[in-house]
Amino acid sequence: MTLTSSKLFLFGALIFSSLAMPIAQAADDIKGVNLLHTANWKAATDSFGSSFKASDPLVQNDEIQVEFTLFKKQEGKNWPFVELVCATDTALTGVSFVEITYRSGADVSVKFNQSDFGSSGDGSYAHYQTVIPASDQWTTIKLDTSDFAQPSWAPESTQKIALNLSNVKDIYLSPKLNFKTGETSTLRVKSLRVL
Repeated sequence: MTLTSSKLFLFGALIFSSLAMPIAQAADDIKGVNLLHTANWKAATDSFGSSFKASDPLVQNDEIQVEFTLFKKQEGKNWPFVELVCATDTALTGVSFVEITYRSGADVSVKFNQSDFGSSGDGSYAHYQTVIPASDQWTTIKLDTSDFAQPSWAPESTQKIALNLSNVKDIYLSPKLNFKTGETSTLRVKSLRVL
């Protein structure tokens, strides 16, 4: 009887101590690391006119340089888009900041690709995002995740879904180009870190 009680006590103590230990965040392994060298990067566009020019592989001389051309919006067709995708393969759980060193001829939307909104979610693509300004010189900006918000056109049902970085593995950098006329601009990235 005493032996069983001792075993129960030890088992209970083990369970309690494991619950009391801090849980490691999913993104701990990539925090502070320049994702230029560890993530999977790709340039992406719509399939009906937008395009990009870039080196293969994208990372050359410790930077990425992509010239994007956004096709103008056509009546009755989907919205054109251009973006540089940083796929981390790791949920961004526990991330508080995104730091980027870049140059761009246009403002850039920095978006968290949250699975709730993409093709595997509600299909709205109303990802939480914020905008960094165009800069003709290398600029480093630190973005607080609390500054990210859904776009003004997000459907009401989508607005009820909070930012959940546990459902985000990819960060999109999307130059804000003129969809009415079409436009070309270059985006360069030297560093992207989550903190």
